[in-house]
Amino acid sequence: MSECIATIQHSESATGKRCNVSDHITEQARMRPDATAIIEQATGQRITFGELERTINALAAGLTQYGISNGTRAVLAVRPGIEFVALVFALFRAAAVPIVVDPGMGRKNMLACIGEAKPEALIGISAAHALSQVFRKPFASVTKRVTVGRRWFWGGKTCSQLASIDASSFKAPQTRANDLAAILFTSGATGVPKGVEYEHGMFDGQVLAIRDYFGIQPGEIDVPCFALFALFTVGMGCTIVLPDMDFSKPGKCDPAKIVAAIEQHKASLTFGSPAVWARVAPWLQAQRRKFPESLRRILIAGASVPLKTHEALAELLPNGRVFTPYGATESLPVACIDGRTLLEKFATRMKSGEGTCVGKPLPGVDVQIVPVKAQHAAPLPVGEIGEIIVRSPTTTRRYFNRPEQTTASKIAATSESGRRTPDFFHRMGDVGYFDAEGNLWFCGRANHVVHTPSGPLYPDQVEGVFNAMPHVLRSALIGYPVGAAEQTPAVVVDIAPVTGVPVTKVWAEVTAREKAVLELAARSPVTRGIARIIFDDDFPLDVRHNAKIDRIELARRHALPVGGKGGSA
Repeated sequence: MSECIATIQHSESATGKRCNVSDHITEQARMRPDATAIIEQATGQRITFGELERTINALAAGLTQYGISNGTRAVLAVRPGIEFVALVFALFRAAAVPIVVDPGMGRKNMLACIGEAKPEALIGISAAHALSQVFRKPFASVTKRVTVGRRWFWGGKTCSQLASIDASSFKAPQTRANDLAAILFTSGATGVPKGVEYEHGMFDGQVLAIRDYFGIQPGEIDVPCFALFALFTVGMGCTIVLPDMDFSKPGKCDPAKIVAAIEQHKASLTFGSPAVWARVAPWLQAQRRKFPESLRRILIAGASVPLKTHEALAELLPNGRVFTPYGATESLPVACIDGRTLLEKFATRMKSGEGTCVGKPLPGVDVQIVPVKAQHAAPLPVGEIGEIIVRSPTTTRRYFNRPEQTTASKIAATSESGRRTPDFFHRMGDVGYFDAEGNLWFCGRANHVVHTPSGPLYPDQVEGVFNAMPHVLRSALIGYPVGAAEQTPAVVVDIAPVTGVPVTKVWAEVTAREKAVLELAARSPVTRGIARIIFDDDFPLDVRHNAKIDRIELARRHALPVGGKGGSA
């Protein structure tokens, strides 16, 4: 990874180099002040890099003068847009620590996360401040308030007031690579949301790693369907076009609006969860249209991408490629593969139940496969499934205020590998293996593995077989009783609608073939032992990407009564 940018606008101390990801905006403003940095598709508002830099500096000066700086933890509750981007970078520049919580995780979880983070400041829209007046306990530590928009009775400052401060003499606090930059909460898709501590050097490393791996150049146009990704690409000098969508509900986006943003601005790059492209691809097919030739990269992350989505996008993207980066909030990016390679080399293996190929680790990323829950075990042989552990310059060190979870999620590196940085591995919470060519295969979340008397069944392996069947939109391996040492497996199937054919009729046809399907599954070592098929068209999904299936909740939903027998639902 490259060193953090140090610019002449910021002084350096003799004790170490300045590192602050907001300096990427300073650099872009110096080189390309009149280039457009952000466009809001819904409102038409836009801002140049020069204007964005001045806004960030003014806000940072205002925040510092108000007492939000040098480690102040600040909950940020602002809708994605120009103000959101400017405030995030201003908080970085002021050396404050933004706390980012997904509103889609539900009010109960969101308030619990805020209370755990013990924020000293609340920066948000009026509705967020009103919420804090109703539910006071999680916000009891807040002493500073900044309102984006109209301020009512809760006091504090407005964003406009902070931005109007003369910043000509402002000097940003000195931040270094290991200083805390932000607390990002996980989505809680497979457990309680946890606050992940991000350091300035980690953010900087992510910008550089993503830029270099994908060859992203200043002046490109990005349509990010995940708000946080916009912070990376604008730092690379891209013009980000924020599409007209509810970013907290990507699975309900209007595909016409996503395509309109890409077409109107001749985007070369776009990022979104599988849920976005599962809506956009069928819409384009129904319209008998394709993506414009300007679009060279579609990045998809957040969950395994169905092969059917890859197949559809390959036909719709005449001049580009689909990439599926693998990673987690605690460590990203880890590995990556492009859709064409996936379809040409690995699709048959995925359909036969070998898992999901996520490609080779990125440069500088050390990935190992070890026995599940091992502490100091040697890596497993090629082809053997185990727990995926990762270390890299962008692997986070700890969870905020959760020492037990931090200890449980980290493994000390051996003396031989300890010469590299960092000196620990992070448990991804996933299981997988390496093949003979060094490709990493993802087999599912560790806590979604179904442990049967005949041995473990892995979600992405079993589901790969079922997802390849006609009419199957998606499937999910579950086990019951939930949490038992030995479980009975079942597969929940969602049937894709067929034009002109009622869903109930399609279900009946599939049910009629159920015996033959189960007989076929019994011949495969991957799907052997599956004796129960369940039909369901409403899978519980994660709040962030609307793509990760909550298999444990699904298993609870379809649990059999004690003494119940398997069979079709």
